[in-house]
Amino acid sequence: MGTKHSGRKSKEIRHKKGKRQRHRSFGYILFVLVAAAALFYAAVQAYENNLNHDLIYENIYIDHVSMGGLTKEEAMKQLSLIWQERKDQVAIRLVDGKQEWIFDHEDIQLDSNLEQLVDQAYSIGRGQGLFARIKTIYDLRDSPVHLRTDAFYQTDLFRQRVFEFSEQLNREPVDAALAFHPDAEDADELFIITREQTGRVLQVESVLEEIENKLKQGDFAFTVELKFEEVRPKVSAADFEGKTERLISFGTDLSKSAEDRTHNVVLAARQFNGVILMPGEILSFNEQVGERTAEKGYRSAPMIVADKSLQPAIGGGVSQTSTTLYNAAIRSGLDVIEYQRHSFPSSYIEKGLDTTVNLPSPVIDIKVKNTKDSPVYFRTFYADQKVYFEVYGEPLPNGRTIRIRTEEYETVEPPSPEIRQDEEGRYVTYEDQTYTHVPPRKGYKVRVYREYLEGDEVVDSELLDDHYYRPIAGIIYVGVNKRPASPAPGVQD
Repeated sequence: MGTKHSGRKSKEIRHKKGKRQRHRSFGYILFVLVAAAALFYAAVQAYENNLNHDLIYENIYIDHVSMGGLTKEEAMKQLSLIWQERKDQVAIRLVDGKQEWIFDHEDIQLDSNLEQLVDQAYSIGRGQGLFARIKTIYDLRDSPVHLRTDAFYQTDLFRQRVFEFSEQLNREPVDAALAFHPDAEDADELFIITREQTGRVLQVESVLEEIENKLKQGDFAFTVELKFEEVRPKVSAADFEGKTERLISFGTDLSKSAEDRTHNVVLAARQFNGVILMPGEILSFNEQVGERTAEKGYRSAPMIVADKSLQPAIGGGVSQTSTTLYNAAIRSGLDVIEYQRHSFPSSYIEKGLDTTVNLPSPVIDIKVKNTKDSPVYFRTFYADQKVYFEVYGEPLPNGRTIRIRTEEYETVEPPSPEIRQDEEGRYVTYEDQTYTHVPPRKGYKVRVYREYLEGDEVVDSELLDDHYYRPIAGIIYVGVNKRPASPAPGVQD
């Protein structure tokens, strides 16, 4: 009996002990489950707090500005304000002396990649597995991410504006100019020289290259001194130096001329006052003066006509003007390429130095060519009963001067005069009366030399003309009527 009871008791003890062990195991499991649940909950909370939100993670910077804890919209707003301040600081100054042009961010169409950077900042730690994301977030503590804004700009509009205002800055060169005032009373005011002005062209490409280099370095506030290329004028004041000297002042006498003839000579000469003859140009007397008419103010005065007599005609006497021009021209080193002598020598000039002109028929002209390398200037005036031609220009080299020498090497007697019966009684009436219509004139052969002197020494000489004034027989009119007999003394009809 005792043994059975003991065995049952032992069995009960083991049963109770197993039950207690089961309870402990269940409790442990429950504890583990509860702990796991708590851990899971904590993990979920940590995920919610640190991972699962729409904020940019900590330790992420854009342009040294912390983006941590900001939404993308907040980040954009904050960065946009900063970027606007940065744009407002853009000032590209172009300077030319006291002038200044300032270009701002709109002129270079300045822009940035802010949106892309904010998206990039927001994406850090996202788009990965849970544990990879957690690792990224924790790595940020030790290794912050710094993003930098990239600036973008366009220079097309800027270039266009620089080209546009360069047209205002460019300056055409201005040639020096010479004004000829032939009527100036003061000799120093005959020629007034206006100095040249240097031009300039903006070196646009060089300026733009300098600006581009600054912008590429991220510099958006700087000053550029504008650079210009100098453009020299074609004519400078120095080009006129020594080229306005008086080469000759030549006059012919009018003291024995009637008033109307003097008037014609001076009027024709006045047409040359102020004439400028450029290198290679030809001056024509007839083109310059034109036809001598009463409408132009010319008067009637003696003129040599076809039969070699002197007859009144409009413009008579202007051959003395052409003669004065001729002599001034050959003495100033110009070439007279066309001319014609009178039928007989003139009283107001040496033999071989006269010229005649005529319009409209036959056309007789005198033409002067400027063979110098610089212009010549003509001044004419009337003074002390003389008409003057002055020529100004560049003197001959080596201080040379010109002397005109004539050589009369033969005289030819005139033939017997032509006797004409004055049947119309134009000049004389009776047989014992004569009228010399054209006086007999001797003929002359004359050479004209132009000599070049250095001091008193002739260093060069040229034959300008070898002219023959042919002798003129002359024309004498005689009357054809017998003179009536005088009544005898004391006899009355």
